[in-house]
Amino acid sequence: MALILLLVSPLAGAYQVPERGVVYQIMVDRFYDGNSSNNNPLYDPDHRNYRLYWGGDIEGITEKLDYIKSLGVSMIWVSPLNDNINKMAHGSAPYHGYWTRDYKRIDEHFGDWKDFKRLVEEARKCGICVIVDYVPNHAGPATDGEFGALYDNGTKITDYYEDTRNATVNPITGIREAIYHHNGNIFRWEGIQLKYANLYGLADFNQLNPWVDSYLTEGARLFISSGACGLRIDAVKHMELGWLETFYLRLYSEGPLFIYGEYYSLSTDKTDDLHELYRYSNVSPVLNIPIREDLVRTFGFVGGFDVLAEKLSGYYSRFVYPNKELNFLDSHDLVRFLNAAKRDDAVERFHMALAVTMTLPGIPVIYYGDESYLVSHDGKGDPYNRPMMVFNNTTEVARIIRTLAELRKTNDALAYGDFRTLYANYSLWVFERAFGTHRLLVAVNKGFPTTLSLDLDWPDGTYSDALYGAGMVVENGKASLELPRNSVYIFHLEREQDRPLIGSLTPYAVQPGQEVLIAGAGFGDGGRVLIGGIEARVISWNSSEILVRVPEIKTSSAWVDVVVEANGRKSNAARLRYYSGNEVPALIAVNATGLTGQLWLVGNISELAEPRPLFRSSTGYYFTVAPVPEGKPFSVRLYRGSAWGKLEALNVTLYGVGNGTVILTSEPPETPTETVSPTPTTTITHRPIGTNPVPYIVAVLVVFLVVAVLWKRRG
Repeated sequence: MALILLLVSPLAGAYQVPERGVVYQIMVDRFYDGNSSNNNPLYDPDHRNYRLYWGGDIEGITEKLDYIKSLGVSMIWVSPLNDNINKMAHGSAPYHGYWTRDYKRIDEHFGDWKDFKRLVEEARKCGICVIVDYVPNHAGPATDGEFGALYDNGTKITDYYEDTRNATVNPITGIREAIYHHNGNIFRWEGIQLKYANLYGLADFNQLNPWVDSYLTEGARLFISSGACGLRIDAVKHMELGWLETFYLRLYSEGPLFIYGEYYSLSTDKTDDLHELYRYSNVSPVLNIPIREDLVRTFGFVGGFDVLAEKLSGYYSRFVYPNKELNFLDSHDLVRFLNAAKRDDAVERFHMALAVTMTLPGIPVIYYGDESYLVSHDGKGDPYNRPMMVFNNTTEVARIIRTLAELRKTNDALAYGDFRTLYANYSLWVFERAFGTHRLLVAVNKGFPTTLSLDLDWPDGTYSDALYGAGMVVENGKASLELPRNSVYIFHLEREQDRPLIGSLTPYAVQPGQEVLIAGAGFGDGGRVLIGGIEARVISWNSSEILVRVPEIKTSSAWVDVVVEANGRKSNAARLRYYSGNEVPALIAVNATGLTGQLWLVGNISELAEPRPLFRSSTGYYFTVAPVPEGKPFSVRLYRGSAWGKLEALNVTLYGVGNGTVILTSEPPETPTETVSPTPTTTITHRPIGTNPVPYIVAVLVVFLVVAVLWKRRG
């Protein structure tokens, strides 16, 4: 029986703990040509026209896995692989992958599903998992190229102009819609325009259309069922969070996936936009785009470390899981550091900036070619930040990446630790991170050589920097070290963790019956896990990772506590975003008569427990999109106020029943209790994580037959 359980139960160690790893981002077309037969059409063999295909493909990535592995990374993020339009649009071919026409197929320039599955299998042998960039916000250009043509596994469904003829005005939002929204291009980067208009002329999906909702989910599941360990979701800022929540929850039924979003916001200022970024991060991690410009400015141009440290402290403090968000220095959307920083010591500053990016709270992302100082000599921004790859893993920056990637696997503070600045002025910065008995100290100097002494609660001794071997002496609570100009030193301390500590939940937003990977330290050989005070079923357990199934919990709160009990001690409480199950993305509307200002909605079910902002439409409604359990009655209260201010209760209570469209009323629904949908464990289909269940069934049958044969022989 124990053997059978091992065969059918996945082990905690079978899944990636994202905080322990480093992500390597690849622009597929610009990486490596592994199959020249798929290069045409729209191909430039000389690699001079940055807006044409240059030949990179899935087979090329597979061929270079040993190179990628040599950098110590554990996750590959590949640019979108779905089939893109087959024509030029706005003077460019869709080499980047963001102009999708068919979400059920791989683009012929990149390969096919067989190639993708082989990449996943070979990467897994290297200890690497594959994350796919997925684009559910929009299809291709609406007014050029193929005019928003959309296919379902080769069968044409519509295009933007055909869809226009089928579109009707939604009486609640006031938007013309069918499969796409027909609201023109975004010209105001806020409000309804931000979510319901075309981003840079790209055909904007109407995700609340049931066919679109199902189609986009099925397309994502194809990658998950083919072995992808996660998704990077493009342009989340331009989609309703309520739809994304239901989308993510369906995918999490496949297992503890790592899904993160691109919320494009360039500033840490307390704007409404930044407030929205934090709301989105409460559901799934996001890329730390707001701090990237500050990092480049401080290391590549001018700016004090004291100002940077203060900004980062405020920025990180508002996340539930700051260590789950993703840090990067270079990307396909922004000018590469070495193209931007025109200074004599740019390479030294690049080393410093990258080392700091890899040691701040968050999961580091290395953009392809950073390890080989890849730049374009033809321009700076898009598309010149996407040159053809140059392979070189013997550089100093490659050594920095490799060293810090390895340290992340063993130092709990680097993976899960807090963040506090010990000392900062314009040119000097020292910050510490701690998790239990593990410590990390990062010291950076971009000014004149200096000797630094500071208070430090580490055991007495001499510590060696991880990158260059420099020494730091600690005696009687005082640390002293010498910092040359343009230096970055990283000191670390690992001691046995003496109690259970939770550092990570993957994912941290789930329904009952779904699985969560708990990571941390000091878990020992066994114990129990409480989620919302209810004991969860443990699937597997080791000293640093526990895989559990989420129980059904009676709560109206958005968050519940997760606690590990091991060796007679309790861990810290980690927060889990809880959804009661059987959610549908609901368009929730309030008659606007007599109501003014910025309104917010708070409900009596877990899905609505945190304030959700409402848009005011041209048709006389306030509305939002939220996940609500289908058929379940609920009530809401209305509030007025600004994003960062205190919300004022309006003394208005309204009622509704979970459905695709809910117009709230002042009277409670007369829905009898027995009509409410059953518990989510009976309505969600659960399968073994990321795999086909057939192999498990076959394995169990084989074991049964072997036992039967041995028993017969014994008889």
